[in-house]
Amino acid sequence: MLLYCLLSGLASSAQTVTVDVSLAMPSVALVDILPTGSNSVTLQMTAPTEAGNTVGTGTSNNANWLIFTSAVATGGSRSIKGDVIGTLPAGIRLRLDVSAYVGTGLGFTGGNSYVTANKYLTNTPVSFIDNIKGAYTGITYGSSGFQLTYSLEIQTYANIRSGTSNVTVRYTMADN
Repeated sequence: MLLYCLLSGLASSAQTVTVDVSLAMPSVALVDILPTGSNSVTLQMTAPTEAGNTVGTGTSNNANWLIFTSAVATGGSRSIKGDVIGTLPAGIRLRLDVSAYVGTGLGFTGGNSYVTANKYLTNTPVSFIDNIKGAYTGITYGSSGFQLTYSLEIQTYANIRSGTSNVTVRYTMADN
């Protein structure tokens, strides 16, 4: 009984202290390209070796990987869009194929972010990764992010002309 009285007396003298903690998470929207060495991509049409054959669209280039980090406001989401700055050669289309995500990043698997269909890049921005919320891809070339494959297609054969053109592909992470 004496032990009970001593323990009850200790319990009644307990104190509680509180500390206010303020938490801040910045909005983050970072997108980058991991190249093999240079961000430059060269695509070249191939000339036929026999009269009467079509001009070939050449080989594709898949040396670049797209990576990103995102933190959005509650209820928000983002997308990544691509567009061309400059003028594509007449009759030619620039195709962008985006692989499924690979890597150890977090936040865009399990039905969150997703790659939409492969796209043709023009001067009008087109979305190809949608519903990005809080996520990061990782930063290791060849094993983090979304592999980008560029290729050329002949859209209107009568409009193609010989020559060299240079354009810039711009990637933008934008709030939806």
